[in-house]
Amino acid sequence: MGKISLVQMKGNQKGKIHDIVGGETLHQKLAHIGVYKGREILKVNHVGLRGPVVIKVGRGILALGHTIATKILVDVE
Repeated sequence: MGKISLVQMKGNQKGKIHDIVGGETLHQKLAHIGVYKGREILKVNHVGLRGPVVIKVGRGILALGHTIATKILVDVE
């Protein structure tokens, strides 16, 4: 389908992280919690208009802030 930001994904949609738009610090922080380029994810839901985005990564569930979620580009299925 194409590359979209994590915010633009629909609930229960799967994808693979294509890129993270940000500096080395952001890449390191996200990698520490299991979010990195090439990783498959599932968007669980989106809370409110600019609220957190909930994703499933591996066996864990994470809530990412809206600003961070806009910087994560995903190849969707």
